Amino acid sequence: MTAVGIRVVPPLALNETARLLRHPLTVLGLLLWILRVAEDGWAGPRPGFTALTAEMIIFWGVPAFFAANLVASAARRAEETLSAAPCDRSRRTGALCLAALGPFALSCTAQALMAGLYLITGNELERFPSLAELGMGPLNVLGAGLLGVAVARWLPWPGASVLVMLALIVGTKLLFDQQGKYLLALYVDLAVWGPAPHLDAAGFLPGDMGLHALYLLSLCLGAGALAMLKDTPRRELWLGIGAVIVLCVMITGIGQLT
Repeated sequence: MTAVGIRVVPPLALNETARLLRHPLTVLGLLLWILRVAEDGWAGPRPGFTALTAEMIIFWGVPAFFAANLVASAARRAEETLSAAPCDRSRRTGALCLAALGPFALSCTAQALMAGLYLITGNELERFPSLAELGMGPLNVLGAGLLGVAVARWLPWPGASVLVMLALIVGTKLLFDQQGKYLLALYVDLAVWGPAPHLDAAGFLPGDMGLHALYLLSLCLGAGALAMLKDTPRRELWLGIGAVIVLCVMITGIGQLT
């Protein structure tokens, strides 16, 4: 890879970031999450806590996955035209992975603003979420973007992204429904359901949320490494990076079960 090829990556990543941020599904995810928080955020201690910590995972994370997958798929289809550019396929994949930081930054900003709104309005919660709990949503948005790129690279077939998302939903539900293993799921609703109409505070699920945040971050990095592994000429390097990330996932995952 020439120095010219390396210099192409930052502007290419910025271009892909802009495409991803203005993608209709990215915008739709943001709007769905805002509407959901507006509906449940001030409805009581339990729904208020869940709206701020968990709802972004579903209402923004899922659209972010499909947005990233479609942007990456469009880039793959255009690669025959891009082949004359001084940037190989691995650098284009890297640019797409870097573009996932755009929705992540936007989700962090949105989460911070919503948390600030909770404080300003004196929203009644059993307790205010920790930084790790607030980070669950944005980390899932980041992971969704990186996984969307990986699926577009490894499974470039119509309907593959839908099957992957269905598998994630089923796997998450199975994990969350198992006592003691819920923190291994992607979607974690920490606030315990009280008696009907389920608005009152009834405590929280136990667990180390700091480890859970590191677990989610490790999964995010794993999805990025998987995307890079498909196209890189330096497979040994990325296999080594992937092995380290898998070890981090195992350590943080097992740590949550103890």
